[in-house]
Amino acid sequence: MRKSKHYILLFLVLFLMMPGCASKEKIPAEEIRGRADRAFDELRREERQKKTLPTEGKEEAIRPSAQSDEEYRDSVKVKKGKRPDWVDGDSIQYPSSQYLTGVGYASDRKSAEDRARAEIAKIFYSKIDSRTRSYQEYLQTTSKGKSRTEETFSIDEITKVSTQKVLSGVRISNVYQETGPGSFFYVLAVLDRDQSAAILTDRIQELDQGIKGLLIRAQGEEDTLGKIKSLKKAVQNHILREAYDVELRIVSRSGTGISPPIHFTEIKSRLESILLRDFFIGVSVTGSRAGEIQEALVQGLNQQGFSISEDLGRASVLVRGAVEIEALDRGTPEWKYVQWRAHFDMVDKKGGAVFGSVNKTGREGHLSLKQAENRAVRKIRKALTTEITEKMRRYIYSQ
Repeated sequence: MRKSKHYILLFLVLFLMMPGCASKEKIPAEEIRGRADRAFDELRREERQKKTLPTEGKEEAIRPSAQSDEEYRDSVKVKKGKRPDWVDGDSIQYPSSQYLTGVGYASDRKSAEDRARAEIAKIFYSKIDSRTRSYQEYLQTTSKGKSRTEETFSIDEITKVSTQKVLSGVRISNVYQETGPGSFFYVLAVLDRDQSAAILTDRIQELDQGIKGLLIRAQGEEDTLGKIKSLKKAVQNHILREAYDVELRIVSRSGTGISPPIHFTEIKSRLESILLRDFFIGVSVTGSRAGEIQEALVQGLNQQGFSISEDLGRASVLVRGAVEIEALDRGTPEWKYVQWRAHFDMVDKKGGAVFGSVNKTGREGHLSLKQAENRAVRKIRKALTTEITEKMRRYIYSQ
Protein backbone atom coordinates (compact mmCIF):
# COMPACT_ATOMS: atom_id res chain seq x y z
CA MET A 1 0.00 0.00 0.00
CA ARG A 2 1.26 3.38 -0.87
CA LYS A 3 -0.04 6.64 0.59
CA SER A 4 0.79 10.13 -0.44
CA LYS A 5 2.75 11.90 2.28
CA HIS A 6 2.28 15.33 0.87
CA TYR A 7 0.84 17.84 3.30
CA ILE A 8 -2.09 19.94 2.24
CA LEU A 9 -2.35 23.59 3.24
CA LEU A 10 -5.96 24.58 2.77
CA PHE A 11 -7.20 28.16 2.59
CA LEU A 12 -4.67 30.32 4.33
CA VAL A 13 -7.47 32.54 5.51
CA LEU A 14 -6.67 31.90 9.18
CA PHE A 15 -3.27 33.45 9.22
CA LEU A 16 -4.18 36.35 7.01
CA MET A 17 -7.31 37.16 8.99
CA MET A 18 -5.09 38.65 11.67
CA PRO A 19 -4.98 42.46 11.62
CA GLY A 20 -1.20 42.49 11.42
CA CYS A 21 -1.33 40.70 8.09
CA ALA A 22 -3.30 43.35 6.25
CA SER A 23 -2.25 43.83 2.66
CA LYS A 24 -0.51 47.06 1.74
CA GLU A 25 -1.38 46.68 -1.94
CA LYS A 26 -3.20 49.75 -3.25
CA ILE A 27 -6.38 48.98 -5.09
CA PRO A 28 -6.86 51.18 -8.18
CA ALA A 29 -9.74 53.60 -7.75
CA GLU A 30 -10.98 52.99 -11.28
CA GLU A 31 -11.16 49.25 -10.59
CA ILE A 32 -13.28 49.82 -7.49
CA ARG A 33 -15.53 52.30 -9.31
CA GLY A 34 -16.00 49.86 -12.17
CA ARG A 35 -17.11 47.12 -9.80
CA ALA A 36 -19.45 49.50 -8.02
CA ASP A 37 -21.02 50.58 -11.30
CA ARG A 38 -21.51 46.96 -12.39
CA ALA A 39 -23.00 46.08 -9.02
CA PHE A 40 -25.71 48.69 -9.32
CA ASP A 41 -26.43 47.82 -12.95
CA GLU A 42 -27.05 44.22 -11.91
CA LEU A 43 -29.02 45.26 -8.84
CA ARG A 44 -31.27 47.53 -10.87
CA ARG A 45 -31.99 44.71 -13.36
CA GLU A 46 -32.88 42.34 -10.53
CA GLU A 47 -35.13 44.92 -8.89
CA ARG A 48 -37.07 45.47 -12.10
CA GLN A 49 -37.59 41.72 -12.49
CA LYS A 50 -38.83 41.37 -8.89
CA LYS A 51 -40.98 44.53 -8.85
CA THR A 52 -44.28 42.66 -9.20
CA LEU A 53 -43.44 39.89 -6.74
CA PRO A 54 -44.59 40.04 -3.08
CA THR A 55 -41.85 40.43 -0.47
CA GLU A 56 -41.38 37.90 2.29
CA GLY A 57 -39.52 37.64 5.53
CA LYS A 58 -37.90 40.03 7.99
CA GLU A 59 -35.00 40.88 5.72
CA GLU A 60 -37.25 42.06 2.91
CA ALA A 61 -39.50 43.94 5.33
CA ILE A 62 -36.76 46.46 6.12
CA ARG A 63 -35.59 46.72 2.53
CA PRO A 64 -36.81 49.76 0.59
CA SER A 65 -39.17 48.74 -2.20
CA ALA A 66 -37.64 48.50 -5.66
CA GLN A 67 -38.18 51.58 -7.78
CA SER A 68 -37.65 52.16 -11.46
CA ASP A 69 -35.74 55.15 -12.77
CA GLU A 70 -39.06 56.84 -13.58
CA GLU A 71 -40.37 56.30 -10.03
CA TYR A 72 -37.18 57.79 -8.63
CA ARG A 73 -37.74 60.92 -10.68
CA ASP A 74 -41.33 61.20 -9.50
CA SER A 75 -40.53 60.68 -5.80
CA VAL A 76 -37.46 62.95 -5.55
CA LYS A 77 -37.97 66.40 -7.03
CA VAL A 78 -35.14 68.42 -8.50
CA LYS A 79 -34.21 71.46 -6.44
CA LYS A 80 -32.57 74.59 -7.79
CA GLY A 81 -31.33 77.82 -6.32
CA LYS A 82 -29.00 77.89 -3.32
CA ARG A 83 -26.31 75.21 -3.40
CA PRO A 84 -27.14 72.65 -0.62
CA ASP A 85 -24.65 71.69 2.08
CA TRP A 86 -24.28 68.06 0.97
CA VAL A 87 -22.83 68.98 -2.44
CA ASP A 88 -19.53 70.10 -0.95
CA GLY A 89 -19.54 68.47 2.48
CA ASP A 90 -21.56 66.59 5.11
CA SER A 91 -25.33 66.58 5.01
CA ILE A 92 -27.14 68.08 8.00
CA GLN A 93 -30.25 66.08 7.15
CA TYR A 94 -28.33 62.79 6.85
CA PRO A 95 -25.50 62.91 9.42
CA SER A 96 -22.65 60.43 9.07
CA SER A 97 -23.48 58.95 12.47
CA GLN A 98 -26.73 57.58 11.02
CA TYR A 99 -26.10 57.31 7.28
CA LEU A 100 -23.50 56.46 4.69
CA THR A 101 -23.73 58.96 1.85
CA GLY A 102 -22.45 59.31 -1.67
CA VAL A 103 -22.57 62.29 -4.00
CA GLY A 104 -22.53 62.00 -7.77
CA TYR A 105 -22.75 64.63 -10.46
CA ALA A 106 -23.18 64.61 -14.22
CA SER A 107 -24.81 66.55 -17.02
CA ASP A 108 -27.85 64.25 -16.86
CA ARG A 109 -29.76 63.08 -13.81
CA LYS A 110 -29.56 59.35 -14.42
CA SER A 111 -25.76 59.36 -14.65
CA ALA A 112 -25.53 61.48 -11.52
CA GLU A 113 -27.75 59.03 -9.63
CA ASP A 114 -25.68 56.07 -10.76
CA ARG A 115 -22.47 57.77 -9.69
CA ALA A 116 -23.91 58.65 -6.29
CA ARG A 117 -24.87 55.02 -5.69
CA ALA A 118 -21.47 53.86 -6.89
CA GLU A 119 -19.75 56.17 -4.41
CA ILE A 120 -21.39 54.23 -1.58
CA ALA A 121 -20.60 50.90 -3.21
CA LYS A 122 -16.93 51.92 -3.42
CA ILE A 123 -16.75 52.07 0.36
CA PHE A 124 -17.71 48.40 0.62
CA TYR A 125 -15.70 47.17 -2.34
CA SER A 126 -12.49 48.79 -1.20
CA LYS A 127 -12.80 47.50 2.36
CA ILE A 128 -13.73 43.97 1.33
CA ASP A 129 -11.01 43.90 -1.29
CA SER A 130 -8.45 44.90 1.34
CA ARG A 131 -9.69 42.15 3.65
CA THR A 132 -9.98 39.40 1.05
CA ARG A 133 -6.70 40.30 -0.62
CA SER A 134 -4.96 40.21 2.73
CA TYR A 135 -6.04 36.70 3.67
CA GLN A 136 -6.71 35.54 0.09
CA GLU A 137 -9.11 32.74 -0.79
CA TYR A 138 -6.76 30.17 -2.21
CA LEU A 139 -6.39 26.47 -1.89
CA GLN A 140 -2.64 25.92 -1.64
CA THR A 141 -1.14 22.48 -1.93
CA THR A 142 2.48 21.51 -1.42
CA SER A 143 4.21 18.71 -3.26
CA LYS A 144 7.87 17.79 -3.17
CA GLY A 145 8.80 21.20 -1.86
CA LYS A 146 6.99 23.02 -4.65
CA SER A 147 3.75 24.84 -4.08
CA ARG A 148 0.98 25.96 -6.38
CA THR A 149 -1.97 28.19 -5.68
CA GLU A 150 -5.36 27.95 -7.24
CA GLU A 151 -8.16 30.43 -6.82
CA THR A 152 -11.28 28.70 -5.55
CA PHE A 153 -13.53 31.52 -4.49
CA SER A 154 -12.88 34.72 -6.40
CA ILE A 155 -12.71 38.15 -4.80
CA ASP A 156 -15.21 39.48 -7.33
CA GLU A 157 -17.70 36.77 -6.41
CA ILE A 158 -17.35 37.42 -2.69
CA THR A 159 -17.90 41.15 -3.09
CA LYS A 160 -20.81 40.67 -5.48
CA VAL A 161 -22.65 38.23 -3.22
CA SER A 162 -21.93 39.98 0.05
CA THR A 163 -22.76 43.53 -1.06
CA GLN A 164 -25.91 42.75 -3.02
CA LYS A 165 -28.30 42.84 -0.06
CA VAL A 166 -26.81 45.80 1.75
CA LEU A 167 -26.63 47.88 -1.43
CA SER A 168 -30.31 47.25 -2.08
CA GLY A 169 -30.95 49.67 0.80
CA VAL A 170 -29.30 52.62 -0.98
CA ARG A 171 -31.81 55.27 -2.02
CA ILE A 172 -31.72 58.65 -3.71
CA SER A 173 -32.65 61.36 -1.21
CA ASN A 174 -31.87 64.68 -2.88
CA VAL A 175 -31.33 66.00 -6.39
CA TYR A 176 -29.95 69.47 -7.07
CA GLN A 177 -29.45 71.13 -10.46
CA GLU A 178 -27.14 74.08 -10.99
CA THR A 179 -28.37 77.07 -12.86
CA GLY A 180 -26.34 78.67 -15.55
CA PRO A 181 -23.79 77.18 -17.97
CA GLY A 182 -23.43 73.40 -17.72
CA SER A 183 -26.43 72.91 -15.44
CA PHE A 184 -24.93 69.88 -13.73
CA PHE A 185 -27.12 67.56 -11.67
CA TYR A 186 -25.90 66.71 -8.17
CA VAL A 187 -27.40 63.67 -6.45
CA LEU A 188 -27.19 62.52 -2.84
CA ALA A 189 -27.55 58.77 -2.21
CA VAL A 190 -27.96 57.54 1.36
CA LEU A 191 -27.79 54.24 3.19
CA ASP A 192 -29.37 53.91 6.63
CA ARG A 193 -26.80 52.41 8.99
CA ASP A 194 -29.28 50.79 11.37
CA GLN A 195 -31.35 49.14 8.65
CA SER A 196 -28.24 47.85 6.91
CA ALA A 197 -26.79 46.56 10.19
CA ALA A 198 -30.02 44.64 10.79
CA ILE A 199 -29.83 43.02 7.35
CA LEU A 200 -26.17 42.07 7.77
CA THR A 201 -26.65 40.78 11.31
CA ASP A 202 -29.43 38.48 10.14
CA ARG A 203 -27.30 37.20 7.26
CA ILE A 204 -24.27 36.56 9.46
CA GLN A 205 -26.41 34.68 11.97
CA GLU A 206 -27.90 32.58 9.14
CA LEU A 207 -24.42 31.72 7.90
CA ASP A 208 -23.25 30.84 11.41
CA GLN A 209 -26.18 28.45 11.77
CA GLY A 210 -25.47 27.03 8.33
CA ILE A 211 -21.81 26.46 9.12
CA LYS A 212 -22.77 24.73 12.36
CA GLY A 213 -25.19 22.50 10.45
CA LEU A 214 -22.54 21.60 7.84
CA LEU A 215 -20.12 20.56 10.57
CA ILE A 216 -22.79 18.41 12.22
CA ARG A 217 -23.60 16.86 8.84
CA ALA A 218 -19.93 16.15 8.16
CA GLN A 219 -19.60 14.57 11.60
CA GLY A 220 -22.49 12.18 10.96
CA GLU A 221 -21.69 11.48 7.32
CA GLU A 222 -20.36 7.95 6.72
CA ASP A 223 -19.19 8.68 3.19
CA THR A 224 -15.75 10.31 3.16
CA LEU A 225 -16.48 12.29 0.01
CA GLY A 226 -19.66 13.60 1.60
CA LYS A 227 -17.67 14.81 4.59
CA ILE A 228 -15.24 16.67 2.34
CA LYS A 229 -18.01 18.43 0.42
CA SER A 230 -19.76 19.53 3.60
CA LEU A 231 -16.54 20.89 5.08
CA LYS A 232 -15.59 22.63 1.84
CA LYS A 233 -18.97 24.34 1.80
CA ALA A 234 -18.40 25.38 5.41
CA VAL A 235 -15.05 26.91 4.40
CA GLN A 236 -16.64 28.93 1.61
CA ASN A 237 -19.48 30.06 3.87
CA HIS A 238 -16.95 31.17 6.47
CA ILE A 239 -15.16 33.33 3.89
CA LEU A 240 -18.48 34.85 2.82
CA ARG A 241 -19.33 35.41 6.47
CA GLU A 242 -16.11 37.38 6.88
CA ALA A 243 -17.10 39.63 3.98
CA TYR A 244 -20.46 40.32 5.62
CA ASP A 245 -18.71 41.04 8.89
CA VAL A 246 -16.51 43.63 7.15
CA GLU A 247 -19.64 45.35 5.89
CA LEU A 248 -21.26 45.23 9.32
CA ARG A 249 -18.21 46.98 10.79
CA ILE A 250 -18.61 49.67 8.12
CA VAL A 251 -22.31 50.38 8.71
CA SER A 252 -22.66 49.82 12.46
CA ARG A 253 -22.48 52.92 14.60
CA SER A 254 -20.04 51.23 16.97
CA GLY A 255 -17.79 50.00 14.17
CA THR A 256 -17.87 46.45 15.56
CA GLY A 257 -18.80 43.15 13.99
CA ILE A 258 -19.84 39.73 15.29
CA SER A 259 -17.21 37.22 16.41
CA PRO A 260 -17.68 33.80 14.77
CA PRO A 261 -18.93 31.08 17.14
CA ILE A 262 -16.99 28.51 15.10
CA HIS A 263 -13.48 29.58 14.18
CA PHE A 264 -11.85 28.76 10.90
CA THR A 265 -9.16 26.68 12.62
CA GLU A 266 -11.74 24.06 13.55
CA ILE A 267 -13.04 23.68 10.00
CA LYS A 268 -9.54 23.72 8.54
CA SER A 269 -8.31 21.07 10.97
CA ARG A 270 -11.18 18.70 10.20
CA LEU A 271 -10.79 19.06 6.44
CA GLU A 272 -7.04 18.53 6.53
CA SER A 273 -7.44 15.45 8.71
CA ILE A 274 -9.89 13.81 6.30
CA LEU A 275 -7.90 14.61 3.18
CA LEU A 276 -4.65 13.36 4.70
CA ARG A 277 -5.84 10.26 6.52
CA ASP A 278 -9.22 9.08 5.27
CA PHE A 279 -9.66 9.99 1.61
CA PHE A 280 -7.94 7.83 -1.03
CA ILE A 281 -8.07 7.65 -4.79
CA GLY A 282 -7.57 4.35 -6.59
CA VAL A 283 -6.02 4.21 -10.08
CA SER A 284 -6.39 1.25 -12.45
CA VAL A 285 -5.05 1.25 -16.01
CA THR A 286 -5.01 -1.60 -18.51
CA GLY A 287 -3.67 -1.95 -22.04
CA SER A 288 -0.60 -0.63 -23.83
CA ARG A 289 2.16 0.76 -21.58
CA ALA A 290 -0.34 0.72 -18.69
CA GLY A 291 2.31 0.88 -15.96
CA GLU A 292 3.86 4.12 -17.23
CA ILE A 293 0.52 5.82 -17.75
CA GLN A 294 -0.76 4.76 -14.34
CA GLU A 295 2.38 6.13 -12.70
CA ALA A 296 1.89 9.44 -14.48
CA LEU A 297 -1.69 9.69 -13.21
CA VAL A 298 -0.59 8.87 -9.66
CA GLN A 299 2.02 11.61 -9.79
CA GLY A 300 -0.48 14.12 -11.18
CA LEU A 301 -3.03 13.40 -8.47
CA ASN A 302 -0.30 13.56 -5.83
CA GLN A 303 0.65 16.99 -7.08
CA GLN A 304 -2.96 18.07 -6.54
CA GLY A 305 -2.57 17.02 -2.90
CA PHE A 306 -4.54 13.76 -3.09
CA SER A 307 -3.59 10.50 -1.40
CA ILE A 308 -3.39 7.37 -3.55
CA SER A 309 -3.99 3.81 -2.40
CA GLU A 310 -2.98 0.67 -4.27
CA ASP A 311 -5.75 -1.13 -2.41
CA LEU A 312 -8.74 -0.22 -4.59
CA GLY A 313 -11.07 -1.46 -1.88
CA ARG A 314 -10.04 1.43 0.37
CA ALA A 315 -10.51 4.09 -2.30
CA SER A 316 -13.37 6.58 -2.09
CA VAL A 317 -13.16 7.34 -5.80
CA LEU A 318 -11.64 5.32 -8.62
CA VAL A 319 -9.91 6.33 -11.85
CA ARG A 320 -10.10 3.39 -14.25
CA GLY A 321 -9.31 3.17 -17.92
CA ALA A 322 -7.70 1.46 -20.87
CA VAL A 323 -5.11 2.54 -23.43
CA GLU A 324 -4.48 1.10 -26.90
CA ILE A 325 -1.48 1.90 -29.11
CA GLU A 326 -1.19 0.20 -32.48
CA ALA A 327 0.95 0.61 -35.56
CA LEU A 328 -0.57 2.10 -38.69
CA ASP A 329 -0.05 0.52 -42.09
CA ARG A 330 0.60 3.88 -43.65
CA GLY A 331 3.99 5.48 -43.60
CA THR A 332 7.34 5.14 -45.36
CA PRO A 333 10.52 3.21 -44.62
CA GLU A 334 11.90 6.44 -43.13
CA TRP A 335 8.82 7.39 -41.04
CA LYS A 336 6.44 5.24 -38.97
CA TYR A 337 3.06 6.05 -37.39
CA VAL A 338 1.03 4.75 -34.49
CA GLN A 339 -2.62 5.35 -33.59
CA TRP A 340 -3.59 5.65 -29.91
CA ARG A 341 -6.86 5.66 -28.01
CA ALA A 342 -7.55 6.19 -24.32
CA HIS A 343 -10.81 5.97 -22.38
CA PHE A 344 -11.11 6.64 -18.64
CA ASP A 345 -13.99 6.84 -16.19
CA MET A 346 -14.01 8.43 -12.76
CA VAL A 347 -16.23 6.55 -10.35
CA ASP A 348 -17.66 7.47 -6.97
CA LYS A 349 -17.31 4.18 -5.09
CA LYS A 350 -20.44 4.89 -3.06
CA GLY A 351 -23.14 3.67 -5.43
CA GLY A 352 -20.75 3.24 -8.36
CA ALA A 353 -21.83 6.40 -10.17
CA VAL A 354 -19.56 7.59 -13.00
CA PHE A 355 -19.03 11.33 -12.48
CA GLY A 356 -16.62 11.97 -15.33
CA SER A 357 -15.16 10.43 -18.46
CA VAL A 358 -12.18 11.23 -20.66
CA ASN A 359 -11.84 10.05 -24.25
CA LYS A 360 -8.71 10.87 -26.20
CA THR A 361 -7.36 9.76 -29.56
CA GLY A 362 -4.35 10.72 -31.59
CA ARG A 363 -1.64 9.79 -34.03
CA GLU A 364 2.11 10.11 -33.63
CA GLY A 365 4.97 9.51 -36.00
CA HIS A 366 8.74 9.06 -35.80
CA LEU A 367 11.69 7.37 -37.45
CA SER A 368 10.80 4.01 -35.89
CA LEU A 369 7.70 2.39 -34.41
CA LYS A 370 9.32 2.32 -30.98
CA GLN A 371 10.06 6.05 -31.08
CA ALA A 372 6.55 6.79 -32.39
CA GLU A 373 5.08 4.75 -29.54
CA ASN A 374 7.23 6.58 -26.99
CA ARG A 375 5.99 9.88 -28.34
CA ALA A 376 2.38 8.64 -28.12
CA VAL A 377 2.89 7.62 -24.48
CA ARG A 378 4.20 11.08 -23.61
CA LYS A 379 1.19 12.68 -25.30
CA ILE A 380 -1.23 10.34 -23.52
CA ARG A 381 0.35 10.97 -20.13
CA LYS A 382 0.15 14.72 -20.53
CA ALA A 383 -3.40 14.79 -21.89
CA LEU A 384 -4.84 12.37 -19.34
CA THR A 385 -3.07 13.79 -16.31
CA THR A 386 -4.26 17.33 -16.96
CA GLU A 387 -7.89 16.52 -17.68
CA ILE A 388 -8.43 13.74 -15.14
CA THR A 389 -6.88 15.63 -12.23
CA GLU A 390 -8.98 18.70 -13.07
CA LYS A 391 -12.22 16.68 -13.28
CA MET A 392 -11.35 14.93 -10.02
CA ARG A 393 -10.64 18.20 -8.22
CA ARG A 394 -13.83 19.84 -9.43
CA TYR A 395 -15.98 16.87 -8.44
CA ILE A 396 -14.51 16.49 -4.97
CA TYR A 397 -14.75 20.19 -4.20
CA SER A 398 -18.08 20.81 -5.93
CA GLN A 399 -21.10 21.73 -3.83
